[in-house]
Amino acid sequence: MIISTQANTTIDKFDNMYPCMLHKITNSVFTVPPNSTIYGFVLEGEAKLSTTKSIEQFEFFSINSLYKNITVECNGCMVIIVKYGFHGQNVFGGPVESKGRLCYINNCSDSLLVYPPRMGDPSMNLLYFPDQVAQDFHVHPSLRLGIVFRGEGYAETKKSKHDLLPGTVFCIEDQELHRFVTQESSMSIISFHPDGSWGPMDDNHVLINRTYLK
Repeated sequence: MIISTQANTTIDKFDNMYPCMLHKITNSVFTVPPNSTIYGFVLEGEAKLSTTKSIEQFEFFSINSLYKNITVECNGCMVIIVKYGFHGQNVFGGPVESKGRLCYINNCSDSLLVYPPRMGDPSMNLLYFPDQVAQDFHVHPSLRLGIVFRGEGYAETKKSKHDLLPGTVFCIEDQELHRFVTQESSMSIISFHPDGSWGPMDDNHVLINRTYLK
């Protein structure tokens, strides 16, 4: 597990099966790399896209590089996750809700913020952990990248324990056994998943499933 609390930091997973990079930036400008989609979340202050969009605290977005020379001007602190080799849809939303809308393990909850355009595509999620939660140890088949934005707790592997405070960014490696634990405080995390087992398909999506040929 990779953990960082620095004001400006990069977690480089370009050599992964799902090439990604996480950038936590403070009061700086980020240029969207070619042939990629970026997923952003503003922790403090605001961010301005060169497309004239303004993203406020606790709001999120995804935008792809088909629009040339996109820059993100961060006036505060934010996290940007780059998914290389993927052209996602442009999505803007938030501020995020206080809890997730879907059940997750050990009485936690999550909400899908940026959905996969097609089955198997990346997603960005809100994870909420109530206080006094000790998750069961578990693994994921692909890496997870994220940032803590509210509350506190700690992440634990079989070999190490890491404090999690607002502004902490992390990477959970493929198949890494881990869990999250909270004590007196709840905790909220933005988590990026580079793949998934859910999403619309050409023969299974909300429009075609409500279309009846006569």
